[in-house]
Amino acid sequence: MTGWIIAAWVTSAGLLLGLQLRTRRQLFLSRSAFAALSHQAPVGIFQTDPQGQCTFANDTWCELSGLSQAETLGHGWTHAVHPEDVSRVAAKWEECVRDCKAYLNNFRLVRPDGTLRHVLTTGRPTHDDQGRLKGFIGTVLDVTEQRAAERQAREKDSLLQALVDNSSAAIYLKDAAGRYLLINRRHMELWPVMKDFKAGTTPYDWFPEEIARSFIASDNEVFESGQTKTFEESVSAADGLRTYLTIKFPVFDDSQQVVAVGGISADITELEQAHQTLAERERLLRNLIDVQENEKQFLCHEFHDGLIQYAVGSKMLLEGMRDSGLSDGFAESVVSVIDCLSKGIEEGRRVIRGIRPAVLDDLGLGAAIEDFASELQETGIAVGCELDPTIKAIPPPLQTTVYRVVQESLNNARKHSGSDRVSLTVCRVATQVVVAVEDFGCGFDREKTGGGGFGLVSMRERARLVGGDCNVESTPGQGTKVTITLPLPDDPDADRPSVGEAIPSEGVCNFHE
Repeated sequence: MTGWIIAAWVTSAGLLLGLQLRTRRQLFLSRSAFAALSHQAPVGIFQTDPQGQCTFANDTWCELSGLSQAETLGHGWTHAVHPEDVSRVAAKWEECVRDCKAYLNNFRLVRPDGTLRHVLTTGRPTHDDQGRLKGFIGTVLDVTEQRAAERQAREKDSLLQALVDNSSAAIYLKDAAGRYLLINRRHMELWPVMKDFKAGTTPYDWFPEEIARSFIASDNEVFESGQTKTFEESVSAADGLRTYLTIKFPVFDDSQQVVAVGGISADITELEQAHQTLAERERLLRNLIDVQENEKQFLCHEFHDGLIQYAVGSKMLLEGMRDSGLSDGFAESVVSVIDCLSKGIEEGRRVIRGIRPAVLDDLGLGAAIEDFASELQETGIAVGCELDPTIKAIPPPLQTTVYRVVQESLNNARKHSGSDRVSLTVCRVATQVVVAVEDFGCGFDREKTGGGGFGLVSMRERARLVGGDCNVESTPGQGTKVTITLPLPDDPDADRPSVGEAIPSEGVCNFHE
């Protein structure tokens, strides 16, 4: 019996010893696995005793803090905490240890080289099988880059918000259902009805149904096309109807699906009114110029067919009296009167040509330009004149404009250039008439003269009023070139000879002799 008891005791002791050995071995393996895993972990890992004293820290913590494991143990880890954060961090840690509760905190670490890192630290209490506190285990996550990215995002958001709120245009964003996601300060100023704006509302909550429907319709155009579009929208306001120029653009998600529509609306009411006023003034100016030309034409015909003809008739009568055998004294007086009448007739004809040459109405633009060029040559300036025969087919009002800019250009060259020769070209290119006048005189500095005097301003305005353009090129000592481009009005029934009959094969005008 005794032997059996002894054998059983030995057997039990052996089993217990084996179990202890296996437990110790498993514990050793578990600790080894934990140590290996913790040292490979991308986050800092630490363990403490029940009093909160650090008993272990992995390699990642050492890299973050710049402390060795030995320097970290106990409360040594606090040496890596930023001086401004130490009291706050330590107080919260002591509170969590005392109350045996989880720890969560953000603070800064300062490495020995001065490098600053932001970390997020967590810690949780651990217990044994009997529920007794064993200590704490926690992690330290480096969030420096994340904090920097968040700061940059906040700065961008702040900058964007400042730009949006201080814009002179109304800015807004709507989702696919037409609900407002945001509006800026200017939007509320332009539409005071939206001063109590709330996200999630639609245009129907703020505007009359017809206007709201038009807003939604233009939004849908952008949603469906996925392209930026420009609209002109009119909205009733306290001071009347206001006009807005609106640019609406799509907002895409990562899969390139349109998820929202943004809008930028600028109040152009005053601009539109100014544009209409300017257009009306330009219309009146064009009418005034037409009236002036008609009056000039009328006056010139009256002078030529009336006053000049009477003077010519008087001169012929006097010439007849002179040849009829008058006394010497009386004949000499008649000759003097004839001479004065001849000069008066010539001066009258010169004035008429200056006001509006009869040849422009009788023989057309080409003949009028050649006549004026011949008159200029009498002053000692050689004029190289190259005229496109097809200019005779352009409408009479445009012929008058062309003649006036040619007249002004040649007069400018005569008065200001000091050149003894001028090159003149008038031709048609496609749907345009091109006039080019080039002298070889003193030229001028456009920056110092402000682009020229009244003559150039007059030419620019004449060209602009018919939708054309006037370009001046000048260099001191190298002459001046004026190029005027005037559009031909649409007239499919007009008799227009082929441009190629008078233009070089390349289809451009030759502006030089």
